[in-house]
Amino acid sequence: MSFIIFVIWAYLSTLLFSFLFYKLNHIKPQLFQRVQIKINNLSEKKKRRLGIIANILFLIIIFILPIFNDSDIIAGLIIGFLFSFKDICFNNNVIEYALKDYNEIK
Repeated sequence: MSFIIFVIWAYLSTLLFSFLFYKLNHIKPQLFQRVQIKINNLSEKKKRRLGIIANILFLIIIFILPIFNDSDIIAGLIIGFLFSFKDICFNNNVIEYALKDYNEIK
């Protein structure tokens, strides 16, 4: 049961932080634009390698997090934040893709 709660909170916090980061990236200062430009200027091989390293680090964090934290809700929020941060840096924001699809349908 606790794994299901963890997954639900991770998913919900990923959506929440994706929306928050999307909004922060589309206001005047555009917080993540510099990081996105630097990552977009990398070769495909380096982008892939960076993505693999990020995913390996997330797996390590997922396995270490229960040792230091008993709350599945807090662990889910942390994982959701990290996944959303990675997605916004790599231009893979769920909210941005959903809005693109919605605008194409209109």
